[in-house]
Amino acid sequence: MKKPNVIQTILSVAACKLTRGILRHTGRGGTAVPGIVAMKLAGNILSAVTDGMQIVVVTGTNGKTTTCNMIEHACTSAGCNCLLNKSGANLLHGIAADLISNATWLGKPKYPYAVLECDEAALKQFVSYVTPKAIVVTNLFSDQVDRYGGVENTLKEIRTGVEKSPASVLVLNAEEPLSASLALNVPNKTVWYGLDRGVGTRGKVDLSDAGVCPVCGGEYAYDFHIYAHLGGYRCTKCGYHRPEPDVCVTSIDQMTSQGTRIHLRADGKEQEAQIALPAVYNVYNAAAAVAAAKAMEVSVVKAIDSLASVRSSFGRLETFDLKGNRLQMILVKNPAGCNQAFSYLTSLDEDFTAVLCLNNRTGDGHDFSWINDTNYEMLCSDPHVKKIYVGGDRAQDLFARLQRAGASEEIMELFTDYQALVRLLEKESRPIYALPNYTSMMELRQALMQATGTKDFWE
Repeated sequence: MKKPNVIQTILSVAACKLTRGILRHTGRGGTAVPGIVAMKLAGNILSAVTDGMQIVVVTGTNGKTTTCNMIEHACTSAGCNCLLNKSGANLLHGIAADLISNATWLGKPKYPYAVLECDEAALKQFVSYVTPKAIVVTNLFSDQVDRYGGVENTLKEIRTGVEKSPASVLVLNAEEPLSASLALNVPNKTVWYGLDRGVGTRGKVDLSDAGVCPVCGGEYAYDFHIYAHLGGYRCTKCGYHRPEPDVCVTSIDQMTSQGTRIHLRADGKEQEAQIALPAVYNVYNAAAAVAAAKAMEVSVVKAIDSLASVRSSFGRLETFDLKGNRLQMILVKNPAGCNQAFSYLTSLDEDFTAVLCLNNRTGDGHDFSWINDTNYEMLCSDPHVKKIYVGGDRAQDLFARLQRAGASEEIMELFTDYQALVRLLEKESRPIYALPNYTSMMELRQALMQATGTKDFWE
């Protein structure tokens, strides 16, 4: 497909900017529709507005938004003027809207670099128009089964995109056997990231959705385990195994609600680093960001240093000040992510109030049976949980699941009004941790935004 001519480019860019401006003026965000309009006027407008850009695309089940935020911060800290699609609209037209809106009227990119979050199924569409410098894959866990089916279908979607982009550097999680298999039988250069065996345990794998060996169909054994199916896997039949990471976290030294101190090895050098976000999954996200910087030929040293000042993305450990009290929001959407959120909360050794919200709309996946595979028992057995508010479209189902997990009805309360909930939370003296899934996060965040004056997610 050839590039659009000058007239097509001007019309496409103008339509995109105008549509987005109108939608945002009316408070609707303007995420995908401007991209749809622009691409109808010029089908290959993306080839024009990305000409000469160095682009890293981030896909995978969990951690895309935070990893993108970390990579963009690393690039900016290294002096690279970088675009980030921070609205979170990660399908083709949402990505297009961000790229086109940030081009000149003649379709020239304003930014030499871009970090783009991309839905797993949208990767193959995006790379049909643009060849990224690097493709980062965070992990592959069971998620939105009514949309993707099994996790092997998600892997197939990403593999199709990788195969269409042989010049892109792959940045892959060494401990994740599914995404690691993307490096098989492709010409792409690969940069590996991961955690050292000393960080893991010899415990049993708690979520076995990694399937079987992609080489011979054999079963996996683990020399060490991090969480879910991440760890030192090896095939017991053919020997296919975890590769040695190029960027490796060798120890997690301290973790609080404010951040994490680690030791990290990159380019043969080990150093202490501070991540301004807590939780083990953010340690993985940080390692992915440093590996992405390496793939993008951005300063690895500055990328590591930048982790100390990275800010949370909306809904992902985002913190709100409720009249002097702290509310931290943690987006959860599948068993692997939810279990890790519980591990983080129960490690803090402080009394707290929990807010759990569950919707099953299109943006979440209509099948919410994943709550049955989630370890709510971990949360409910923690003596530091003093109050649990339960809400969302499927609040009754979640309430029942918490009862089965051992939560006392005396500490649980259903709510239906997010504004009323926020007014109750403003009276709390304990730290508050809110764990909504995607569409319920947007509703809760809207109520918190009105109460605290927080900016909208696209600002």
